[in-house]
Amino acid sequence: MSRLFIIPAGNGGDNSVRSIVTLPHPSTAVRTRYLITRSPLAIHELTIIDHPTPHSTLISNDSSSDCDAAPTPLSPASETLPTEQDTGCIISSAKVHIATRVAPFFFLLRVLLQHQARYRTWEDIFDSLRVETPAYRHISALLESELEKIADTVEPAVGLRCYRLSNEKLFRLLSSRITRMTEKLPAMLAKTHVTCKLAPVRFDESSPDEMYVRARRQVAITILAGYLPSSLAKAFVARFESEKRVLDEFVSRLKEARAKEVMKQMMIAGIGNGKRKFEDEDKDEALKNKKTGNNGRHVSNGVRKLKKADTTGMSKLSMFFNKK
Repeated sequence: MSRLFIIPAGNGGDNSVRSIVTLPHPSTAVRTRYLITRSPLAIHELTIIDHPTPHSTLISNDSSSDCDAAPTPLSPASETLPTEQDTGCIISSAKVHIATRVAPFFFLLRVLLQHQARYRTWEDIFDSLRVETPAYRHISALLESELEKIADTVEPAVGLRCYRLSNEKLFRLLSSRITRMTEKLPAMLAKTHVTCKLAPVRFDESSPDEMYVRARRQVAITILAGYLPSSLAKAFVARFESEKRVLDEFVSRLKEARAKEVMKQMMIAGIGNGKRKFEDEDKDEALKNKKTGNNGRHVSNGVRKLKKADTTGMSKLSMFFNKK
């Protein structure tokens, strides 16, 4: 069955996709499918986006069409066979596989943690990887080139290099990625986790720019922590605890202010409704007096309310003044 993949720009020509392999997820070790590209050699995580109702997808090779346009979904009722003029094809599924590049060093962390206290050769490290799955052979060169980014190195003999995980190197690398991700956070994530979260209490106000930056950074931190083994994830997130606390306290105050504003508006609306109710009653009373010829000037609003009170089962006031 044909599948539609959308991969990042700059991945070469027609033969850029090398293979789809199953690897343990860097954080959970759950077997997950990844797309490997040839030019450049890179690992991509696959996310499937599907339409809730049955659809097909038209993929056109027409050079006159807009190359930036998204594939056109077709409902089953409108699905037709290609004509002589057609240069594309129809895929019977609306599923789109979005390929997002993943940094290769994430896949090394769990293996490096197994013997974190000692230095190991690349051959020893790679043997541990192949025990998990032989599919690592597709990216062995890529993984080896990433080692020095996250590991300390020693050379006990000429031509022999050994590696040991360095938390400081790893966290510095992750911190640099936080900065890049903060600046290039996808619009959907920014709207959900930043804009809506920091929405001002009133339209004439705005949250400090510093808080928007903090909120964007927290999104980046959460995403990166999701690719780390649990022990490293806890240590990584703990480094930004004070920063997160400041943001959480601000958001908490914002929620309280919003709740008070809502109550205030409800009270104002309630008072307004009560006032309008009395005004409407006065108008009805005036109209009634006009029809009966009674100007009603001597009757107060309080007396009118008493007239409408339910006195069922109550003794008349005159009974209290009768002679005994």
